[in-house]
Amino acid sequence: MGALRDLGLSEVAERAYLALVQGGPRHRGEFAARLETDVVAVDAALDELVGLGLVELSGERCVPLPPRFTLEVLAEQHLRTAAAARESSEVLGRLWAEQSPLPVYLEVLTTTDSTYAAQEKLHREVRGEVMALSVGPVGSDPPQLAQAPGSFEAMSRGVTYRVVYSADILRQPTAMALVQQAILVGESARVFPNVPCNLTIADSRRAVLTAPMPGAERLHGLVILGGGFLDALIGVFESFWALGVPISAIPADGALDAGPSESNRHLLTLLGAGLTDESIARELGVSERTVTRRIAALQKSLGARSRFQLGVQAARRGWL
Repeated sequence: MGALRDLGLSEVAERAYLALVQGGPRHRGEFAARLETDVVAVDAALDELVGLGLVELSGERCVPLPPRFTLEVLAEQHLRTAAAARESSEVLGRLWAEQSPLPVYLEVLTTTDSTYAAQEKLHREVRGEVMALSVGPVGSDPPQLAQAPGSFEAMSRGVTYRVVYSADILRQPTAMALVQQAILVGESARVFPNVPCNLTIADSRRAVLTAPMPGAERLHGLVILGGGFLDALIGVFESFWALGVPISAIPADGALDAGPSESNRHLLTLLGAGLTDESIARELGVSERTVTRRIAALQKSLGARSRFQLGVQAARRGWL
């Protein structure tokens, strides 16, 4: 199973507990033959189970105890420990910064939980503006993109959000729906063919840069606090923002203004994101010739001599 080993118990301890649950209480001396191991290992395993509260010893008789209450108590203890660790991190981090002879610009995050916590703290404490780059969903699994915890609450209190998404998001309907929801709440969103990283900047004072990592701690991060590093990242964001194509919200009732059809809006967004005619045709489920013909028709209707001019004219008219 591995469930108990995830709690730090040995493989022998897990097998011993499962044997007790499935076969009922048994004498301590029966375990060595039952588990095909030596007496020393069995004694150590039973000590582990007794210490965790999963087994009770009545003389030499081993009695299994229900796991739910015991493990819920253990989970609550871990939650309190984690909360205390976060609080200590804040206090000691400030002390370190005060005593350090050099300015502290970077904080390295080497666990998924600490990276998520830093992102949540950023959205919770921001007061004016958030600027962000988002790689969006990657891989073949269903998109896991979700709005950062606290972002909607921040927008509700007047914080401005500007986000540039990778063009991959246009190929993921579920992820795109989440972006549309954020736009309706107040986010300004754009799309660019190759966004290189996930970056969030708050009030031009703090940034969190995250990257996927192999292994159990699948997400690491950097917290950047002011200085030249942060200025450079702000410049990177502004460059992508200037090059990105705006994404407009689709009203909840599906009604559009007097501009193009919804399908042509989608085509213009895909085109602005840098997709080839072949990729656009595959995305829309039509032939490449149909895509070329529809783009030509849009150019003619807007008096655009090139596809670049088409994108500019469409953006100026609020079609994107």
